[in-house]
Amino acid sequence: MSILARLKRVNARQPPEEDVRVRLAVLAAVMTATVAVITQQVGGLPFRLLVLAGIPLAYAYSWRTRYAEGFWLKLVVAVGAVGSLAWFLATVAHITGGSFADVQVPLAELFLLVQALHGLDVPARRDLLFSLLSSAVLMAVAGVLSISMSFLPFLAVWATAAVAALVLSHASELRAHGLLAPRSGARSGAGHLRRTAGVLALALGAGLAVFSLVPAAGTARSLAFPSVLRRVLALPTGGALSNPTLGSADPAGGAAGTSSSGAFPGERKQGSTRSRSSFGYFGFSNDLDLAARGRPDNTLVMRVRADRPALWRGQTFDRWDGQRWTSSAPGSRLLPASVPTEIEPGNGQQLVEPGRDFVQTYYLAQTGPNLIFGAAPISRLYFPDPRVYELADGTLRSGVLLGKGTIYTVVSRPPPVTAGDLRRGDPLEYGVPTSIARLDAAPPITTERVRALARQVTAAAPTTYDKVLALEAWMGANTRYTLNVPDLPGRADAVDQYLFVDRRGFCEQIASSLVVMLRSLGVPARVVAGYAPGQRNPLTGLYEVRASDAHAWAEVWFPGAGWQSFDPTAEVPLAGDAQAGRAAQGLGTYLAARFPHVPKSVGFPVGAAAGLVALLWVGRRPLAAFRSRRRPVSWEERCQRRVEQWGAAQGRPRQPAETLPEYVGVLGAGPPLARAAAIVSRAAFGPVLPSEAEREEVEAALATGPLAEVYAGGGYRG
Repeated sequence: MSILARLKRVNARQPPEEDVRVRLAVLAAVMTATVAVITQQVGGLPFRLLVLAGIPLAYAYSWRTRYAEGFWLKLVVAVGAVGSLAWFLATVAHITGGSFADVQVPLAELFLLVQALHGLDVPARRDLLFSLLSSAVLMAVAGVLSISMSFLPFLAVWATAAVAALVLSHASELRAHGLLAPRSGARSGAGHLRRTAGVLALALGAGLAVFSLVPAAGTARSLAFPSVLRRVLALPTGGALSNPTLGSADPAGGAAGTSSSGAFPGERKQGSTRSRSSFGYFGFSNDLDLAARGRPDNTLVMRVRADRPALWRGQTFDRWDGQRWTSSAPGSRLLPASVPTEIEPGNGQQLVEPGRDFVQTYYLAQTGPNLIFGAAPISRLYFPDPRVYELADGTLRSGVLLGKGTIYTVVSRPPPVTAGDLRRGDPLEYGVPTSIARLDAAPPITTERVRALARQVTAAAPTTYDKVLALEAWMGANTRYTLNVPDLPGRADAVDQYLFVDRRGFCEQIASSLVVMLRSLGVPARVVAGYAPGQRNPLTGLYEVRASDAHAWAEVWFPGAGWQSFDPTAEVPLAGDAQAGRAAQGLGTYLAARFPHVPKSVGFPVGAAAGLVALLWVGRRPLAAFRSRRRPVSWEERCQRRVEQWGAAQGRPRQPAETLPEYVGVLGAGPPLARAAAIVSRAAFGPVLPSEAEREEVEAALATGPLAEVYAGGGYRG
């Protein structure tokens, strides 16, 4: 056979798919994936209307022309695909200095255009299954772009449609392998629904089992550096702090009547939050006032894509007056405009052995302060605006308002320190640089009994690290965390009031007490304001950070390791001890927060049980067939084997890629056998078994044609 003939045979049009249900199931899967991508802000209105209307029309046209030769149609599809690729290349050619994440949306638009073009020419089952596979790619794209649970309904609908299409198109194979019970005659719609539901339940159970057992995926580098700024509004002063959620107490100016301390005139002692948004945190300001009361609500403020939890650092405070923290960091400097922006280590953060890149992408759900959050220390920044300022303490601030929808990525390089490393690197033994000692180790303003308590609690601690642990342990045993804290009276020292009078407080009191006591011992320490990690959503893999996660903790300086975070109110592992868990880690806690009656430990047992049930369901029929030693051979298989044996005897074995009608055509067996092959092929891969008349027609063609000797002479080995 010549090369040209081979090419023609390979590219020959496949027998058309006659089952409308298969086509509708594939179309449902494709349209679900298309809508899932479009809802992730892909394409403008004309583009969305084009694909939403174009894909169904393309499938309808393909159904009407399924018997046509299709040469010109294939040419049109090929030209359209080349044009779409040229448009994509022209679009991304204007993106300079960015990363692969910058082409996510144009790439998604290209996938949708190709899907619409391919829909014009899907006559055969093979073409439909290719469309089903491409719809899975679209769902993966939608999953990458999605950052919320809104993706899950699309995934459920797509999975149902995809399973239905696969079951309908491979019903005969499933029966032959014992996964579906053999049926005779026409199959009812209810039976198809039951089988589809069973296979879907199997897929969901197996997926949950795998989800419960596999380790959590790391951050994908190729998709981890997006940067978007929905609205650009420059702040009046470069590098100044702005927090519009504080209302008239916004450090950037706000309304008239703002006091210099960032609180309301005449109301500081009461900690009024009258003009503050319900999710505004008073710590993101020019000062951190321990006399203030009132906590943020549970409003979702941002989502964080990261492969492990961390404290999302915002700003630091190093000057204490007994009731209020302020920052003495000198003026900010504008960082060079580049993508990415390289961040040099801040004051005292000279790392001996920096760790691996820790990538975090922040998706802001609310307008908030112009602080750029990140796990310390930040080494690179992917930000959508060139106006980024750095303070001496490593704090990063944007020169524009960070509104809802802002996306940016930071790359941190925390040193892989362990408890042993910090015990060996003791600042009291090796000394503290003058710049740090002057700002962060100066004797604090506090009472004598606070100093005496610090000396007493740490008397037996041999190293600075052990002193920190001893102070944390004492506070854990003798004080308690609560949001119900009485007002700070008059000129009382806030730390003394917390440790000896109230013995209750929230994160600001706890962190401040740890820092003040450490400083009284000569240990360099400061207070940090930011966010706790938030709750990991195991279904999206993102940490959901709420306003109530606004947090304050302590940082202590160690030679070689730099500033290390200590949080007396929570347990956050040191960088060298952090371990990645399973993908389903936190599933029980996440469900319990939304369904109070679900135990927190439900995730792993339910997943394991679902997996066991799924395995038993899958294996029940193959096991039964194996125990019977021989799986029954179906009528369709017997007919195909007769044809294959005859063809092999003629010196032309059947090729793996050949359909039965193609094989009979190559053998030149004549019209009766060609029609018989078409009936057998439809019976093997279609949802409806042949009628009795068709069976008799096939048997007659096999018995009276060139296969008569195989049929009657014992050469057939069924």
